[in-house]
Amino acid sequence: MIVSGIDIGSRAAKVVVMKDGEVLSSAITDTGPESIKTAYTAIGLALDGTGLRLEDIAYTVATGYGRVLVPFANENISEISCHAKGITWYFPSVRTILDMGGQDCKAINCDEKGTVTNFVMNDKCAGGTGRFLELIADVLNVRLQDIGELSLAAGNGIPFNTVCAVFAKSEAIAYLRKGVSKGDILAGLHDAITVRAVNLLNRVSIQREFSITGGIAKNKGMVRRLAEKVGMEPLLCDDPQLVGALGAALFAQERLEGKGAEMGKAQYGYSDGTGEYYITIDMRLCDGCGKCAEVCPAQVLVADSGRGGKAVVKEDARKRLALLCPGFALCSRQHVVNCHSVCPTDAIEHSW
Repeated sequence: MIVSGIDIGSRAAKVVVMKDGEVLSSAITDTGPESIKTAYTAIGLALDGTGLRLEDIAYTVATGYGRVLVPFANENISEISCHAKGITWYFPSVRTILDMGGQDCKAINCDEKGTVTNFVMNDKCAGGTGRFLELIADVLNVRLQDIGELSLAAGNGIPFNTVCAVFAKSEAIAYLRKGVSKGDILAGLHDAITVRAVNLLNRVSIQREFSITGGIAKNKGMVRRLAEKVGMEPLLCDDPQLVGALGAALFAQERLEGKGAEMGKAQYGYSDGTGEYYITIDMRLCDGCGKCAEVCPAQVLVADSGRGGKAVVKEDARKRLALLCPGFALCSRQHVVNCHSVCPTDAIEHSW
């Protein structure tokens, strides 16, 4: 049984391919301007050298901010659920996760099965994220992979009044002009980010055991400071950046085994400058009757025989939803009988 999980993040795309419950291969690549091309590039890198083709993968789950645009994914699941599922595969004892990604941070509590019990996210500010550290590394003319070590080697961290990407960048430039060492500047920034991350963790409660996921978990300076502030050593897997993709692959494996199909929602669509266009189908509620596919005037829905007849959006319609489907409000005025009116369990939602 071959399955895959693909995590299209804001800064990097990650893929994990599993065979019979074990990791077969993985890949990490930059997220390009087009999520669809990025998805194909990432899966191609993961399959390279395995002798497998995309057609050999029985089930794929997509996660991350670009998950709804992965054309070959059978289902998409939030990165919060995938990180909890992935880290539990490595460390069943973990109950608190700090996911430090490219453009956001999340504090997550989960149970022994990897099911999310609570979570909070940072606000829309990019401060304390991978993108933030990239900007600072660029200002200081230091390689991103070196900033953690430099921060640890510093004598005294310079206090920063903010972790706002714009203002912190200005402060860093001002300190440089005053002759402050790059190490001291980085130490101060790492301290500020750590305080912000711990505040986030405190909002969900920090339980033993504790782990850090995401690309920033590779930063030794950040990990050291977080361990000191939290008062416990985090459990780190081989590559924390792959945890979300691993969790997605584990969900894919469960789907093929007939487990957990009731756990999540499948979301299809996209957002652009005109609005958000998503059709969400709650797999816990859909009974596989197929009536929605029969009456859909836009013919964007189909009953998936591989999932017990549960409704899905046709693959060739996922990137053109706003052109094909008028949305529930308009459709209900034009058609008395529609996907909502015939669904006995109210399993379908439209965002427009």
